[in-house]
Amino acid sequence: MRRTILFTPLIVVMLLVLSGCVKENCHNITKAKIFIPVYKGLSEIRAAAVQTLPAREIAQTGKIYVKGKYILVNEPFGGIHIIDNSDPRSPRNVSFLNVLGNIDIAVQDNILYADSYRDLLVFDISNLDNIRFVKRFEDVMGYSVDDRGRWLGTPGGLTRDSLLVGYIERDTTYNHPCESPKGEDFVLYDNQALAFSSSSFKASAGSGAGKGGSMARFAIAKDHLYTIDQSRLHSYDISMPASPVKAPQAVQVGGGIETIFPYRDYLYIGSTSAMYIYDLVDPNTPARRSMVSHFRACDPVVVEGTTAYVTVRTGTFCQGNLNELQVYDVQDADRPVKLATYQMLNPHGLGIDNGRLFICEGGHGLRFMNAPSPDKISPANMQTGLNAYDVIPFAGENRLLVSAVEGIYQYDYTSMGNPVLLSRIAVKK
Repeated sequence: MRRTILFTPLIVVMLLVLSGCVKENCHNITKAKIFIPVYKGLSEIRAAAVQTLPAREIAQTGKIYVKGKYILVNEPFGGIHIIDNSDPRSPRNVSFLNVLGNIDIAVQDNILYADSYRDLLVFDISNLDNIRFVKRFEDVMGYSVDDRGRWLGTPGGLTRDSLLVGYIERDTTYNHPCESPKGEDFVLYDNQALAFSSSSFKASAGSGAGKGGSMARFAIAKDHLYTIDQSRLHSYDISMPASPVKAPQAVQVGGGIETIFPYRDYLYIGSTSAMYIYDLVDPNTPARRSMVSHFRACDPVVVEGTTAYVTVRTGTFCQGNLNELQVYDVQDADRPVKLATYQMLNPHGLGIDNGRLFICEGGHGLRFMNAPSPDKISPANMQTGLNAYDVIPFAGENRLLVSAVEGIYQYDYTSMGNPVLLSRIAVKK
């Protein structure tokens, strides 16, 4: 059965697998949840106050970003937690910037770029006690999904005057034929059963730029901000960070675009079916140099030297059945060569620092691996008890930042075989 994610303004029914078969007429009676779409008008969303609020507990972790002594933690579709990390053993939550529909962030100098559903917002964060809104670019972002893998936004067209911003849940039961899919969640739409998994993530450079994780959809390089939607690469000239200038046209990349990673003179873009390499000879219009296809699977990528590390996994949007670490030689950007493949459990985000590799294994935990060469990658340690989503290594500091379902972790990896947990900011229970 082909897996798909479906946006619809109708009531969506997700059937949770707990059924008993009535043998006489072979029907399954299943306990279910009904998800009723909630819409907000564009004018209401854009008129909502974007302001700095007092620090509050993190309700759900998302993308992470590091800028100087600060950590920025996205709370999916709610806003951004700003954390003072001057002392990694005792990070301090400073404030919360409420931004409806926020998923991705990036920083250049004292300017913060953040998405808000399909808009891009620009903020001056030179004073974290009084963050100042600068500018809004309307209708430039692609659509997004919530923490259960359901579409938010308006993928069907940008002319609509409202956005799907969430769902109201209620319990029910559902009677369906035995030939309907079993063993996994699925959506019923127009009497057709479509595979649907609810195990998606819970949450994933210039000299003045910060650093994002491997799950990022924003990247800064060559005084430009790059953002991706499901198929296109957008470019903004931020040589004057507070006054970004959007390139007239987006670059068509391909379907299923997921992540973007800047390294030296290139952008490495991961999709559900390929890794793309784009050069930055013309930063306004990156040019494709090559594409490496793989079986359909989620695909973040990081690069160090002439080696690219790619994780592919099964999951909500990924389909397929691969859970691997793939290693490529990218010295020739026009002809990447696969060097090695390593079996994983369910790899998500990853990071690399001077031959030390870190791989988030979702609910299985966090891998610390020695990677002196592509053909000699070996396990050093496995941290369990956390559902790890993405990581950022602090190069030169032997410190790792981890975004997990349970919270934000920091490790000292001076000893890869015996990493030390420095701190954890737990999510609100």
